[in-house]
Amino acid sequence: MKFLITGGFGFIGSKIVEQLCKEHSVTVLDNHDTYGIMNKQEADRLYKWRSRNWNDKVTHQRGDVMDRMACLKAFSHRPDVVIHLAAYPRAKIVDNDPIMGVPKIINGTTNLLWHSTRFGVRKFVYVSSSMVYGDFKDGMKEDGSTKPKNIYGEAKLAGERLTKLFQKRDNLDYIIIRPSGVYGPGDMPDRVVSKFFEKAMKNDTITLHNGENKVDFTYVEDTVQGIIKAATSSVANVSFNITQGNATSLRTLANTIIAITNSQSEVEDIGNHDLYPMRGTLDISRAKDLIEYEPQHELKEGLEKYYEWIRQYTS
Repeated sequence: MKFLITGGFGFIGSKIVEQLCKEHSVTVLDNHDTYGIMNKQEADRLYKWRSRNWNDKVTHQRGDVMDRMACLKAFSHRPDVVIHLAAYPRAKIVDNDPIMGVPKIINGTTNLLWHSTRFGVRKFVYVSSSMVYGDFKDGMKEDGSTKPKNIYGEAKLAGERLTKLFQKRDNLDYIIIRPSGVYGPGDMPDRVVSKFFEKAMKNDTITLHNGENKVDFTYVEDTVQGIIKAATSSVANVSFNITQGNATSLRTLANTIIAITNSQSEVEDIGNHDLYPMRGTLDISRAKDLIEYEPQHELKEGLEKYYEWIRQYTS
């Protein structure tokens, strides 16, 4: 099969490419954005690490999903499946700059959907976010209420709706993936797990926005497994929660990281953050039943692997 992966140099996308190129032809469309999080030298080093195991079945095209000509060139490879991950990696970035962030999600997705219909793509895999739910409690299913609390979640939900409309209008089969709290080797240094490790390794205070709030943290290899299973299965036109299926409080996360790193860090709870909803465990039974998704990493094991990588990468 032929795959087009947008955001293929990203944290999740790069590992999808690594797995798929063992047996399939893969085209990567990526603009190598640093998102203002790293300088170019740091980003180039990280992108080099992420792509270290790619082979000659991978074709790399540098370009933006909002650029019609870049998409036209990427689709000239005639992909059977599109896996769309290209977006800003944090809700904070989109909410701070919605004039740039919202078009990246909505216009970019529309551009890819349109080209998919014109080039005979068999399946479009849209990687959304658990942020589309807004506040939710343990056991949230895919058909549960979607009431985003931030601009990022609303934009991601709009992308889901566009994906479904293109299926109705043009019969383009789709899969919608809703991940949560993805962490692991190769991640950027500006997300909650990586920031907690950075603070712990320096013995600095770890600041929590409501330590009782929970996130369904998911090791990156499990997320990748779920996305690939969904992309390559015969199942179509459904949404999947692809998570660990066992949420952990931010306070427990911080204390676990402090223990793993033998840190002297203190933990300070400063209360809720308006940007982030109250969350919990996502129900993954649909993914287990339909695509045989089975996460392999409990949180402590995944955090230990991530810590080992951080020490090697930063040494």
